[in-house]
Amino acid sequence: MAFWLAMAAPSIQKSAHVADKSAPTHPAAAPIRNRILALLPGKELEAVLERCEMVTVESKDVVFRRNEEIRHIYFPEDCVISLVTELQDGDSVEAMTIGADGFVGIAVFHRVPSSRLKAIGQITGEARRIGTDDFRRLVPDCENLDRLLHRYSQFVFETVSQSAACNRLHVIEQRCARWLLMSQDRVGRDQFDLTQEFLAEMLGVRRPGVTVAMGVLQKAGLITHGRGNITVIDRPGLERASCECYQTIRSRQAELISSA
Repeated sequence: MAFWLAMAAPSIQKSAHVADKSAPTHPAAAPIRNRILALLPGKELEAVLERCEMVTVESKDVVFRRNEEIRHIYFPEDCVISLVTELQDGDSVEAMTIGADGFVGIAVFHRVPSSRLKAIGQITGEARRIGTDDFRRLVPDCENLDRLLHRYSQFVFETVSQSAACNRLHVIEQRCARWLLMSQDRVGRDQFDLTQEFLAEMLGVRRPGVTVAMGVLQKAGLITHGRGNITVIDRPGLERASCECYQTIRSRQAELISSA
């Protein structure tokens, strides 16, 4: 474990209250970071923005619960939302992380009213939110949006498949490095709020394992962490510390979304 890291060294139910924390800024007035929205032609983008509101999603906010009707679709700007699989004994593990690269509410896009996953805020930030009914009416009239959402759906499937292999075959330090890189990509900044307890829950491991892994990454000079936040210090080094899964996912995302 230490050898590969040495070589590497030279993100009560709150979903009903999310809107209350939003700034009164009109969505069209804010710069667009969400990659799907940024790729839309002007007319389609305008149609989406007319139906959106800007909201703040905070860490641990419940966006929607398992088997609960999904009332809104989210296009994150600089927040990160996790889709979490919950087991009957109370344990849970992250299935997918979504930030400015995608959208939350894929079940609705596929004409399913709810999901077996829970959506929860991972890293605090803003998102554009559109009501489910407006979304359903809008998509058939927006050819480019429909195509991008289909391609993103395929990306989600492949990412979850890659993550399943990663969770089974790669050591926790590599998985932590991958997770931090993907979170940094999605928020677009070096520092973000994150507790070790929450990271352990997302990775499906015990907190002591995360504490050791984060300590190893910090000792190597790749990150600093404390008081519920993480700062990425050496991005290239963190990429070398990660397993192959990070680059595999990133490359596939570029193929499916950036070139769409």
